[in-house]
Amino acid sequence: MSLSSHRQHKIYIAATMGYGLGSEDPEELAFYEIVKKEIEKGSKNRNMGIQRTD
Repeated sequence: MSLSSHRQHKIYIAATMGYGLGSEDPEELAFYEIVKKEIEKGSKNRNMGIQRTD
């Protein structure tokens, strides 16, 4: 099952604000880690945000 766009947005906000996810759902945790990794990579290159893939 894919995450809804609403849930993806909530996870993205949590990741960008530095909050913990508070969920044990593996799909949500995987998306959270992807967002955190992209933010970290972007900050090293002095880019802000992540590219959309849709």
